[in-house]
Order: sequence, then C-alpha cells, then structure tokens
Amino acid sequence: MKLRQLIYSALLFAALPFFAPAQDHKTADGGEGIDFFKGTFEEALLKAKQENKPLFVDFYAVWCVPCKRIAKEIFPLKSVGDYFNKNFVSIQLDAEAKENVKVAKTYNVAVFPTLAFIANDGKAISIIQGAVDERTLLEDAKIAMGESIGFEGLYKEYRKDPKNLSIQQDLLSQAASFLSAQEGMDAEKWVVRIRKLYREYIEAKLGPDLINTQDYIIITTLGGDDKELQNKVVESINTNLPAWMEKMGDAPAYFVIEHNDRVMEDLAKKGDVSYKKGLEKIKGEYAGAYAVIPKSDVSPYDKSVKYYDALYALYSNKDADNFISLMTDYFTMLGADAKPSDYGKAAQDLYQAIGDKLQTKHHEKAISWLTEALKGDNALTDRLNYLVMIGDSYKAMKEYDKAQAQYNQAFAEALQMQDMGGVGEMIQATILRKVSELDLLRE
Repeated sequence: MKLRQLIYSALLFAALPFFAPAQDHKTADGGEGIDFFKGTFEEALLKAKQENKPLFVDFYAVWCVPCKRIAKEIFPLKSVGDYFNKNFVSIQLDAEAKENVKVAKTYNVAVFPTLAFIANDGKAISIIQGAVDERTLLEDAKIAMGESIGFEGLYKEYRKDPKNLSIQQDLLSQAASFLSAQEGMDAEKWVVRIRKLYREYIEAKLGPDLINTQDYIIITTLGGDDKELQNKVVESINTNLPAWMEKMGDAPAYFVIEHNDRVMEDLAKKGDVSYKKGLEKIKGEYAGAYAVIPKSDVSPYDKSVKYYDALYALYSNKDADNFISLMTDYFTMLGADAKPSDYGKAAQDLYQAIGDKLQTKHHEKAISWLTEALKGDNALTDRLNYLVMIGDSYKAMKEYDKAQAQYNQAFAEALQMQDMGGVGEMIQATILRKVSELDLLRE
C-alpha cells in the first residue's frame, strides 16, 4: 500500500462484498471481553468525558468478514477485556448506518474494520486500519494510554540514534496507524519522513535479516511508492524464498507473483514488449514462487503468455479483434477455472483501450463477457459497473430500449447504497443522467 493511500483513500466499496447477509456484531458483553457501550457515538463521547477516559471505537460493516473475526476471537478475550474496560469507554459502530456515516468520515474510515482511539475531546489519538491480533491491539491501546512509547516519542529516539534498527522497526510498525490519524500538511510532512526512513531501513536490512513477520508486515503496508526499492525487496524475497516460506508460509511467494503480474500488466498496457521478460521469469527465477499456485490443466506460464499477449495487442496496437480472439482462446484454455471477474476485467480493458471506437461486434462480445461477470458474487459497485457498461454498449449500438433496461436495473440496485451518503447519491445521479441522455438520443 502506498503511504499516501493510508491518508487519502476513499471508502473501498469495490473490494468487498455487499450481499452477505447481515449478522449480529456482538462480543462477550458482560463477560470477560470488552464491555461495549450501547448508544450513539455522541453519548459514548460524553460518557468518556464524565469518566475521564479516552474512547475506543470499532468501526465495522455488517458484511465485513475480518470485522466478524475480531469481534468473535479478539474482543471477547479476558486480557483484552481487562485492559479496555479499565481504561476506555468502548463502542462498536456500523460505519455504513445512516446515523454513523458522518462520524466515520470524520475519522477517515477507509477500510473495515477501522479501530480508532479517540481522546474525550473528540481528537483522534491513533487509527488502525484492518484486523489485528491480541498482542497488536493491546500494544496499540497502551500507546494510546501513554503507557508505551508512541510514534512521535519513538521518532525523537530515532533522531537521537538514527542507526538503531530496532527503533526504526518499531517506528515503521506504528507508521500506518499514526498516519491514518493525521490531516493536511502534518500528514504530508510525515509521509516524506516515513518514506525516507523506510528506504533507509529496508536497504540496511535487505537480505536474510529481513526475514521476520514484523518486517513482512512493514513491507506489505508501507512499500510500493518506490518502484526501484520494491524491485529490490521482491528480488531479495525470491532469493531467500525457502527461508521466507518456512517463516511465513505461502504469503511471500504470492507477494513475488503479484509483483511480477503487476509489472507485466503495466508494461503490456504501455506497449512495452519487455513484459515478456516477466513471462520468462515464471518458468525461470520465479518458478519456486509460482509453484505454490494450485495445480490445474493450464500452467501459470501458458496462462500468462496468452493473457499478457492479449493485453499488449489491445493497448499497443488498439487491435480489438486480436484481443478478443486471444481472450476467447484464454477463456477456453481456463475452462471452469475462469472466474466471473476475469470476464469483467476483459470487458473493462476493451472499453478503456478503445473507448468510443469500438465496433458493433466488439460491443456484442463485451456484453457477452459482462453477462458472465454478472454471474459472480460481485461487490455492489462491480455489479453496477457491469450493468452500466452493458447499457453503454447497447446505447452505442443504438438499441436504446435495451440500454435503458440495464440502466434501470443499475439504478434499482444502487438504491441499496442509500445509507452510504454522498457516494451512493453520486452513483445514482450518474445513472439517471445516462437515462436522460437516452431520451435525447431518441428524439
């Protein structure tokens, strides 16, 4: 994740499923775990003032699987309950509920769960994005209480001893939650400092010294801004892959795979034929990493050759016919292993690369792919995107009634976003505007 994304990320609707049935979000209230206050955010903040305690807020969404996991496995723990019930007023808030949308926005809730430690004057102390384990949650709580050294305190120690790798590791481990609580110029200032520190730290430890859980979390959380450094990290992980996998399981191998796939896609879309170097790495220096992919009838190499050759044909030569031919072969090759999202991405690439120059036959193929994509268990925003794209294709083909049917379906489903504030309203307005455009085209 890029450092700036830790501050300015929009709500990640597209990455998460909306159609999971709502379930109770409860912990062991009254038992050994955290005793969560029942009431509004404002009432909880008032209680925190009265008791002279900070506030702990678990921002969750009803469909969020990691939210349910920490609610079931972490919050009910006796060690967690003992510490939190003594030191905090705690509350759980459904961030997508209408009454909580404004509060969630105030504290930059961008992913679920978001765990916020808030002073009783309403100012954020620290904000943690994503699920945490028992040790991390308790450590974050102690930092919020001032019992452990917080980020700014550690930074002062780092300035006194800038070569101390242990201090640097602790500092970078806290960087994500610290940045999430910063705003404006303060945020930009700390991004610059942390980016510099991250580079110094990684270059100092690059190699076997980097093989540990804490550093892996730092790499996956803070890496990505500096492509040159990211390449070094990936090569180091790959060189030491057996040791990494002994420590971390398959995760480091998938880290290498995802990096190589991302590089190949970027190069193919730029029309740079050197994406083929990435293909050779699949059966060469990265073979050990790709070996973790479950066996199927199609090898990772053969699958990747067909896919990235298709992308290159599309983006470099604007050759929609060749792209469709290669992708048709690709889907035939995958057979039952082809995912609905694969079809959706193929259609999106077709629109992005060619746009309004698509011919009728290209629109027809895009519609068929998007129809397959809609068969998947998609996030709501993905479904809306697919429906609107089908509508756009029908509009380009001057089949206005079919286009309107797709837009109408998209609008009906977009009404599920009524509790999401401005985002839902913006999407609904965009769809209605497309319907209005059809009326003008019919005249």
